[in-house]
Amino acid sequence: MKRRNILLVAAIAALSIIAQEAAAQKDNSTMEVGTTTVNIGIGAGRSGYAYNGYNGFGYGYGSGFGTKVAVERGMWQLGPGVLTLGAEVGGSFSKSGSYKSNIVIVAARSAYHFGWNVPSLDTYGGVSLGPGFRSSDYPYDINNNKRTKHDVIVAPGFFVGASYYFAPRIGVNVEAGYDITIIQGGLVFKLN
Repeated sequence: MKRRNILLVAAIAALSIIAQEAAAQKDNSTMEVGTTTVNIGIGAGRSGYAYNGYNGFGYGYGSGFGTKVAVERGMWQLGPGVLTLGAEVGGSFSKSGSYKSNIVIVAARSAYHFGWNVPSLDTYGGVSLGPGFRSSDYPYDINNNKRTKHDVIVAPGFFVGASYYFAPRIGVNVEAGYDITIIQGGLVFKLN
């Protein structure tokens, strides 16, 4: 009887250790179907505004400050990686001399998170699309009088990024491309 109790306790302890290890590996894994993440970053905003209207992908005068918050959820397993859907909101704020431009973008986004099987590392690439609400100030005469223009534009974007989780649900994140920001760094949080 005593031997049976020892075996039962040992079996329960072994199962407990295996379950904890599996849970820890899941928390440190990259994006999975059903996982939701939020990343918050700051960096360089977009630039290249043409005062006569939307010109290419440009938004601002000179280079400026940008910030973005993005939420994604793993939706489908595609080969070794996961395809996500989500949303992002942020802005780019730039000024060059007497020219000034601000834009706030609210967009849908989708990304493919590559399944490299590197612990705690998540790399991805994706696209975004949504409206941009832009205002710009620029001089229109020799007395430096300013004209303000407000418009709504279509704001497409593309990006690549990487997250490294230094704790099971918190990590650092970097994104680059032509999205709300050109390059940004910040934090990423895994909600589930």
